[in-house]
Amino acid sequence: MKKFLFSLVLALVTLGANAQGFGGGRPQMNPEDMAKRQVDRIKETCQTSDEQTKQIYDLYLAQQKQMMAQMDSIRQAGGQFQFNREDMQARREAMNEKIKAILTPEQYAKYEEMQKQMRGRMGQGRRRE
Repeated sequence: MKKFLFSLVLALVTLGANAQGFGGGRPQMNPEDMAKRQVDRIKETCQTSDEQTKQIYDLYLAQQKQMMAQMDSIRQAGGQFQFNREDMQARREAMNEKIKAILTPEQYAKYEEMQKQMRGRMGQGRRRE
């Protein structure tokens, strides 16, 4: 009887873990959804026009597609994708320059403040005591 109960509990735990996908239940987002999420945040913070929003969306979509393609090619080759800090920083700086060309100086100041706050929140989330 104990073996049966143990087997039943083990099966339930395994099924529950598989249902969550071992990723904390966070669904995978496609590049379009990720770009839309980022652009919605910018639109709300910076009050961008429809044309600005579309231009920024196109930038983020291209970046997300490029990142996903790079990650997929590395995984298909049997490797594990690792973020290179310098490469990511260079990509972020290039993206910021493109966004700066689209936004007005006032909007870009709001954008920079939003980015600063996001980096601060991300840094807090990494600390574990």
